Amino acid sequence: MKLRKFLYLCLALWLVFPCIVVIIWMADYNLLIGTTGTAFFIQSILNCVAAACGIVLAFQHYRETEKALKNKVILTVIAGGVALALLCWNFLCVLLDRAEEYHSFTSPDNRHTIVIMENVSLISGQVVLYERVNPFLIYPKERIITDDGHRPICTGEYSLVWDGDTVILSVSDGAGGNETISVALDER
Repeated sequence: MKLRKFLYLCLALWLVFPCIVVIIWMADYNLLIGTTGTAFFIQSILNCVAAACGIVLAFQHYRETEKALKNKVILTVIAGGVALALLCWNFLCVLLDRAEEYHSFTSPDNRHTIVIMENVSLISGQVVLYERVNPFLIYPKERIITDDGHRPICTGEYSLVWDGDTVILSVSDGAGGNETISVALDER
């Protein structure tokens, strides 16, 4: 009985997590754990856990019922449906993740941490400077549009200067120029 409660708890977390993420987005924050734990990455992990929980619950239910052909077919349909739903949901998470790369930088006095996200599309690239609020949340401060396919942080074509509570980021725009932003931290 404890296993079943644990499985239902995992399924509840799987259902609640997207609601939590939407609330975070509505407050203009983003969820990021480390530099790889995006909301969509976490959701894809929770999808796998939820699929395993659903299949285990279906097998437990099957063990408690009569072993008729009808129940075997129902179990197979449920397990196949759960696996198909997992694949579709995770495919959607991969599409929405948009190949973003995150880079974290800490100020020389260790008082501030910024996270720089860069992503590219067929039309343009984008560099977004975030302030890390806590180990789970980041807050967007400024953005720079770059040429399509250009990732200045990954290629090392940037400079980052700390001046007290201000950070100055200069990046190559991919078209032969530079873009510079200056951001005061702890001002939301």
